[in-house]
Amino acid sequence: MKTNSVFLYYAAAGWTALGAVLVLYFLLQSMEPTADVKAKYQNRIRSVLVENWEPGDVKTLIFDDKPVVLWRRSLAEMATAMAQIEPSIPEKDWFAALNDGSLKFDLGPEKFSRLEWLVISPINAGGYGCIVRTKAGDYGGFFDACQTVHFDLWGRPRKGPTNENLRVAPAQVTEDQRSIYIDVSDLPSTR
Repeated sequence: MKTNSVFLYYAAAGWTALGAVLVLYFLLQSMEPTADVKAKYQNRIRSVLVENWEPGDVKTLIFDDKPVVLWRRSLAEMATAMAQIEPSIPEKDWFAALNDGSLKFDLGPEKFSRLEWLVISPINAGGYGCIVRTKAGDYGGFFDACQTVHFDLWGRPRKGPTNENLRVAPAQVTEDQRSIYIDVSDLPSTR
């Protein structure tokens, strides 16, 4: 009789230890972030070489199934963009300030590079998710043909049935003006 009780004691202790190990294993596994959470917080910085780009050049690039419009604005386009932000100052005055370099000096290199380089997602998330056309529409910025939405040079809707801006991608121009680093992690995808 004594051997049966010792055997039952060891069997119960073994099953208890195995149960504790399994509970601990599944508890630790549940604390592990899922694949979608890991993907969301992955650093998705992309570099684009722009040293040969001329003012007025526009290209649509695709990173991780996410289209990105990279637009190097000309002086005239920058003056129009500034007039859209501050309509009380005429466009010709903005152009004069850009042409003589005083606006570049007043804004500083970082803010001026954001004026010169527009990095934006061409997906209208406020509508059907259509890809908008660049340098189109009534305001010279973007045009969504699916919903007939006209966006200005900053990606703000000016005419049409949406009030959601196009998403501007965080970007940084290098000091030597040769490359742009673009963060594409929060941009909408074509999928």
